[in-house]
Amino acid sequence: MTTLSDAPKIAPPSLWKTLGELKALRGLGKALLARRSPAQRSNGDPVLVLPGLGTNDAATELLRHHLELAGYDVHTWNQGINRGPRDGVMRKLSQRVRAIARSTQRPVRIVGWSLGGLIARMVAGRVPVAVESVVALGSPLNADPAASHLSSVYAALGGRDSRDPAVRAMLRDGAKVPVTSIYSRDDGVVAWQASVDAQGECHAREVASTHFGMMVDSDVHEVVAQALARR
Repeated sequence: MTTLSDAPKIAPPSLWKTLGELKALRGLGKALLARRSPAQRSNGDPVLVLPGLGTNDAATELLRHHLELAGYDVHTWNQGINRGPRDGVMRKLSQRVRAIARSTQRPVRIVGWSLGGLIARMVAGRVPVAVESVVALGSPLNADPAASHLSSVYAALGGRDSRDPAVRAMLRDGAKVPVTSIYSRDDGVVAWQASVDAQGECHAREVASTHFGMMVDSDVHEVVAQALARR
């Protein structure tokens, strides 16, 4: 098992891959026209979807719609812009997961994009009894800010350093929870190695997508639905 202290440093994606992220923006209209119908994967299992750094629930709308069509009871994170794992955010998310589990009488599945995937795993570690599984998309699960081009944005938004004792404690808790990590070698924001080099049990699933494309590509969304359906 890799730990934070002995994990090798991972460089962020190349400039060429980063420029490739423009494909997601350019192909948004095409993606909307080419939406695939999901297979029925669930009969109302609750799913909480967390957005990436610097984004809000609007960024996950297409993914959430796909999961709803697949039969899941989908919930938004309802905390505005994701600025990182602050104390108040983690406390509210933990309370929200418990509340959803109580109201539905079912454990919650948590899906997170980018930094949202790392936060999802931390929250699952705090309330493991209320969580069924975690799925992360393009997430820096090794918690190394240097592996992402968004590290400066994270700092500007007041994000807490991964060396912060409180964050390290949350990461240790998160490592107790298995995660399905969906990654792409074409990710131009987060180094794909950071998505598979996670503490604890990590089941990696490769897709053909850019980082931002994961939020508009229905083929990727169907992979998420499949991962959520597995026990």
